[in-house]
Amino acid sequence: MDSHTNAVEELYALYHQDIVRFFAEHLVDREAAWDLCHEVFVRLLITLASGTQLRSPQRWLLRVAKNLLIDTYRHQKAAEAPLPLESQELAMLVSDASTFKILLEHTEMLQIIVETFHALPAKDQRLLFWREIERLPLQEIALRTGTTEPVLSTQLWRARKHLQKEYLQRRVKDWLSADEEIIGHLDELLRFDLTASPEEQLQSLETRERTYFEHIAPTWDAYVASAYEADLQERLTRLLPWKQDMTVLDVGTGYRAGMMAPLVGNIIGVDCAPAMLARAAEKMAQADYRHVSFKEGLAEELPLASGSVDVAMCHMLLHHVVSPRTVLAELRRVVRSGGYVLIIDAHTHKQHWTPEAFGDLHYGTDLKKVRKHLSALQVHTLLVEDAGISHSGNFIGRAADFTNFLLLGQVGERGNTDRAHGRQSSLAALVRPRNGEARDTEVGE
Repeated sequence: MDSHTNAVEELYALYHQDIVRFFAEHLVDREAAWDLCHEVFVRLLITLASGTQLRSPQRWLLRVAKNLLIDTYRHQKAAEAPLPLESQELAMLVSDASTFKILLEHTEMLQIIVETFHALPAKDQRLLFWREIERLPLQEIALRTGTTEPVLSTQLWRARKHLQKEYLQRRVKDWLSADEEIIGHLDELLRFDLTASPEEQLQSLETRERTYFEHIAPTWDAYVASAYEADLQERLTRLLPWKQDMTVLDVGTGYRAGMMAPLVGNIIGVDCAPAMLARAAEKMAQADYRHVSFKEGLAEELPLASGSVDVAMCHMLLHHVVSPRTVLAELRRVVRSGGYVLIIDAHTHKQHWTPEAFGDLHYGTDLKKVRKHLSALQVHTLLVEDAGISHSGNFIGRAADFTNFLLLGQVGERGNTDRAHGRQSSLAALVRPRNGEARDTEVGE
């Protein structure tokens, strides 16, 4: 890679002034001219790193610059008046001086880009090179491939999705296992960014979740009342032989703390959103439940000691976390031997608008995978049953029904219950709150 970066630096020294001058002659914004210049050289860097030989680099640079300028004009017109879809498409490799510098300095990123490109089918590689690297007009590519522009637009869309999926999987491989549920649709949650670190991108998902629940906290009770079965509380009261000497942990806490308060002597609620905790504490204080406390923390790294609770429960949580298996391991860790894990969640579904509407990170939760993960953690499944239907229409104005499940498991003899190492501990470190230790909130505080 060093030879390629050296070659690009030499070509940059020779020709960047010509490229900037070309853009400056056609654009009023000089900063935009410089950004487009660096965008040209990012494409040159990827092209040479992928093994493509250019007979005349100067001529190639000017041709790419011309194509980028044409795209810039089209995007400006799109902002003024609606244009056909192909005129509105955005380049995946939009970049600036910082992107160019990062790729020159961090050749491992460049290597991943090249590996990803070469892993694609030959047809996808060809289409992406013409459109994303050389920025050829769709009309010209359509003539080269003997296809229509609408068909070509669809083929390019699929090739871009394939590239983004492959690239993200390679970028996060040190943080998430290849078989993590979120890997299959990570490209639908994150925008394509050549130089963003995997830590930054995964952290952005956690931040988005926290922001969503901070925003929804004031109306959460109304949503719960409209979405869930009225008999859920009764079902929970009959589920276990509840006793006053029990300690119950509610992860991703909400209205369940109030449900369980009359049944046991100690309840701990954990949530990542301070506004949700404040709302829950307010409700418990109004009900005069003094044996309920709350901690700000993350489900991926619970702020509790191992084996410290009798029951750990989570309700509609797993489809809001990056790694459900990490959360399940944490639930198992904090429950004593012979204690229980209680999970209520939505079955997998095909409503792909839920990340935007509900802040979801998964399209429901795969019950089979949950049972598999729990079995590996020595949690024996005692009961699996339907948990009613969630109705979203009254709350967001978009009608949809989601079937839910309830799973009750019992923790076996404790082995090594320390937090797992490797990817799981890396992920836990990634999502650890920036403000240090978790905050405790007692009712009435």
